[in-house]
Amino acid sequence: IGFRYGLLVEDFYTGFRLKCEGWRSIFCNPEKAAFMGNAPLNLLDVPFQNKRWQIGLLEVASSRYSPITFGVKAMGLFMGLGYSSYAYSSILSIPITTYSFVPQLALLNGLNIFPKVSEPWFLLYVLVFLGAYGQDFLEHCVGGGTIQIWWSDQRLWMIKGLSCFLFGLTEFLLKSIGIPTQGFNVTRKVIDDEQRKRYEQGLFEFGVSSAMFVPLTMAAIVNLFLFTYGLIHFVNGSNKEMGLMPLLLSASFPLLKQLWYWLFIQ
Repeated sequence: IGFRYGLLVEDFYTGFRLKCEGWRSIFCNPEKAAFMGNAPLNLLDVPFQNKRWQIGLLEVASSRYSPITFGVKAMGLFMGLGYSSYAYSSILSIPITTYSFVPQLALLNGLNIFPKVSEPWFLLYVLVFLGAYGQDFLEHCVGGGTIQIWWSDQRLWMIKGLSCFLFGLTEFLLKSIGIPTQGFNVTRKVIDDEQRKRYEQGLFEFGVSSAMFVPLTMAAIVNLFLFTYGLIHFVNGSNKEMGLMPLLLSASFPLLKQLWYWLFIQ
């Protein structure tokens, strides 16, 4: 009775097992906060906490109570798939990392792996690109969010995909084959006034040092160089088809999103 311990995500695991046993749940969102708690607000502690969560979710996903097998059988297909999408979310680091490097490096070497502007398939790519962002923006608006919250969420999604998601998946795979890893680390909950001020303004502090930010930094540099390369070619008109695609690709990256945030949101 009570919480199901033994995993790093006892809250997710407890709720999941209760739903499998037939418990019903309701969405409670009162105007006044029912519970108050502390969570890390700086860019150094948030990825470490999310990495721990991703490892715990993979522990549930690889256990006998996996949502894709046990969950689908106990709760039904759609509910099981809903829990599975969350439990396996760290696997998204693979396509995010691929999308952050492979198309950019291909374009810098003169290889266009996307349809050209003059081709009919280019319109489909643009519609998918705008449709994905439009759907996410609509969900934020329906949920009572603001443009600033949605913009920050887009940046943080890419940051987590190239940091805590990637490192969480890697650490879990290393532990699965018996290679020792870093182990459990507790994130700091003490918040000073300067951190709270940056958090309320929606600003990220990129001045921290951590190996978890190496893939993110490399991808930001590559995308920034690609954006400059595409902008020069597009303005000069030397090759508009090759110049427009780098602009579209790099426009979804957090370093450039910070620039757009400063220019158009603040």
